[in-house]
Amino acid sequence: MKRNSRLIGRVLVAVLALGTAAMLAACGEDAANATDTPSTTDSGASTGVVVPVVALDNSFRPQALEVHVGDTVSWENRGNNDHNVLSIEGEWGVEVTEFAPGAVYTHVFTEPGEYAYYCSIHGSEQAGMVGTITVKP
Repeated sequence: MKRNSRLIGRVLVAVLALGTAAMLAACGEDAANATDTPSTTDSGASTGVVVPVVALDNSFRPQALEVHVGDTVSWENRGNNDHNVLSIEGEWGVEVTEFAPGAVYTHVFTEPGEYAYYCSIHGSEQAGMVGTITVKP
């Protein structure tokens, strides 16, 4: 019985190793194709948590978001139009030249607080295409 258990264990390990190798190879192919979609990133100490925000033609979805210190917020332009992501206070965001349809921008929030942002093409600091990120400790 022990011999069968060991054999089954070895087979499972081999299957898992092959599956992992296949997934890593697929990730490598995706990374090689990533140049098709422009991406810009701000660096910072990350928790590894990525929270998505979608920029559509006249809105950010979700408009209000709560994350924790060290989380990464990832904006993806899924609209038909150019957009930008401009912080009202702070030095983060992305200009329209780097945030065309299909582009992705990420930022790691390293300090607790409330961070308001907007798209200057489709709104202003107060109205239109606006959003808020609340960063909890």
